[in-house]
Amino acid sequence: MKTALITGANRGIGLEFVRQLKEKGYYILGTCRHPETATELNTLADEIFQLDLTSDNDISALKQKLDNRPIDLLINNAGTSGEQGVTVGNINRENFINVFNVNCIGVVKLSDALLPNLQASIDKNILVISSRMGSISDNERGRSYAYRASKTALHSVMRSFAIDVKDKGLHVMLIHPGWVKTNMGGSDALVDVQTSVAGMLKQADKHLSQSHADTLHRFDGEMIAW
Repeated sequence: MKTALITGANRGIGLEFVRQLKEKGYYILGTCRHPETATELNTLADEIFQLDLTSDNDISALKQKLDNRPIDLLINNAGTSGEQGVTVGNINRENFINVFNVNCIGVVKLSDALLPNLQASIDKNILVISSRMGSISDNERGRSYAYRASKTALHSVMRSFAIDVKDKGLHVMLIHPGWVKTNMGGSDALVDVQTSVAGMLKQADKHLSQSHADTLHRFDGEMIAW
C-alpha cells in the first residue's frame, strides 16, 4: 500500500485529495492546524497530525513522529491568501511575511524535513499546489501583491529544491488547481473541488515521475507560462 501525506487536509482541496486518494487505495496521513475540530478528516484519514507550517517545532515534531516511515506522495496543499485587497495604499509588512511563511518557506521546510521519508519510498513524489497568480507573464490584473509574490517565490525555491534532490530520485511537480469553489476560492469560482482534484491527480499520473518543478501545470492539462 502506498502512503500519501497531505497538508491542509481538513477542508477544501486537501480534504478532497484525502477522499480521492483513499479511493485509490492509499494509506492517508493528513495534517492540519487543529485536528480536534477536523470532524470529516477524522473519519477518512488513517492518521492525523497537528501541523502549522509556520512552526519549525511542529515540522520537527512531525518528522520525529513519522520516524523515517516511507512516504510515496507528499502533497503540499496548505496555503493562505492572506489579507484581501492588497494593492497600492494597502501594503502591510506583517501580512506579507505571514503569507510568505505559509505559502513558500513552510512548503520547502517541510519538503526538506521529510526527505528521508520520501527517499525510503518507491515513488518519491512531491506535488506542490500552486497558482497561476504566481506567473509573472500571466499577470494582467495586478493587486494581490503578497499572494502573487509568495507563489512566484514558491516556484523559484521548489525549482532549486528539485534540482538539488534530483540525484536522490525525487520528483517535484508544480500545479495550478484552477479557480476552485472553496472557502478561499469563493462561490463565484469556476471549478468544483471534485473536478479540480481529479484533474490534478490525472496530470500527476502523467507527468510527476518526470517532473523537476520546471513547468507550472494546470489541472486540465494545459501549461502556464512563468
